[in-house]
Amino acid sequence: MNVESTRGLAPRVSLAAAAMCSLALAACGSTASNAGSDAGGAASTTAAKPAGGTTPWCGTKPITLGIQDGGGLNGWSKSSLQQIQLEAKKCPAIKKTIVVNAGFDLQKAISGTNSLVAQGANAIVIIPDAGGPAELAGIRTATAHGVKVVPWGSNPGGTPGKDYVTYVDWDPTAAGRTWATWLAKSMKEQGNVIYLGGPAGNAVDKGERAGVIETFKQYPKIKLVTGTNPDSWPVTNWDPAQSQKVMSGLLTRYPKIDGILMGDGQSSAAVVKVLKAAGRPIPPVATLEANQVACSWKAEDGTSDSFELATISGRNWMGRLAVRKAVAAVNGIANDEKSIISLPLFEDSVAGGDLAPHCDSTRPPDAYMSNDLLSQETLNGLTGAAAGAE
Repeated sequence: MNVESTRGLAPRVSLAAAAMCSLALAACGSTASNAGSDAGGAASTTAAKPAGGTTPWCGTKPITLGIQDGGGLNGWSKSSLQQIQLEAKKCPAIKKTIVVNAGFDLQKAISGTNSLVAQGANAIVIIPDAGGPAELAGIRTATAHGVKVVPWGSNPGGTPGKDYVTYVDWDPTAAGRTWATWLAKSMKEQGNVIYLGGPAGNAVDKGERAGVIETFKQYPKIKLVTGTNPDSWPVTNWDPAQSQKVMSGLLTRYPKIDGILMGDGQSSAAVVKVLKAAGRPIPPVATLEANQVACSWKAEDGTSDSFELATISGRNWMGRLAVRKAVAAVNGIANDEKSIISLPLFEDSVAGGDLAPHCDSTRPPDAYMSNDLLSQETLNGLTGAAAGAE
């Protein structure tokens, strides 16, 4: 990492870790029963002792790790895969990894899961965002074949501990509340808000919108002009090009836009570009982190097109936690780390200081800075892992 990219990182790590501990982890620790209740039920594992060494979740049974992403096409998916692979490298027992992606195609997602099982995967980490609950049948089939499956990043429904090991993610409803609260304050509690979502019916947006809609009930002068149905939204597939097209259409329908909320940072940067090209004011934006949107904010800071920005961690690093839980389950090792984590704001241009948006012009647009900040010690703090676990 270059010198510029280290600006403010050390204090941001301690601040984020402290905030996340207080918001998500109670006393920064959990029992197996607590972790299970957070995720809707924990895996039924034998409380075997770790195999020893510095990677206690790894065990000794040979692992073929299947990795599936319902999308697999955008920067977020690529960063998530990288995080999973980094964690897998810590476990010598992982002899092989098999990677498939569905490109947001449900049939490809289902056949991909079946393919992983057929190729001998005994542990699978999967982001079921090609179809959400529609992918549950394939997950159940894998579990019935003895595979330890840990879905993460998009909730497939079903019963943790029965249909799969556990579900790993942030709390999207809490994220929606956090974004909406920040946006309401930035908008001075009045105005029109545009919400742009990913693929139709995905569980992430459903959770986020539930939190947004719940929060905006406290602000009668704020109107969610793209609708208040928690299961419906303008679909962008979290794709910047599609987001530009959708936003261009919305500009013709809504002459006054006072706030924007969407769960993809790169797509948010594309929306900012559309607003600027149209000569429209850029309102406060609440979104997921991405280097590109932070750099968009930095480029306009101090100009007539300046805008306020708040982001939440891209949480790609949670894929590492999913690996831990899947591999530990194969070995019958109890993993007591938190499965569901409520995340505070990662960047906040209003608060500034350590939370100021961080642009690194030497990094690609789809770089996610929170992944860089995540030392093993910080990961342990976020998830409630035992000190010294790696």
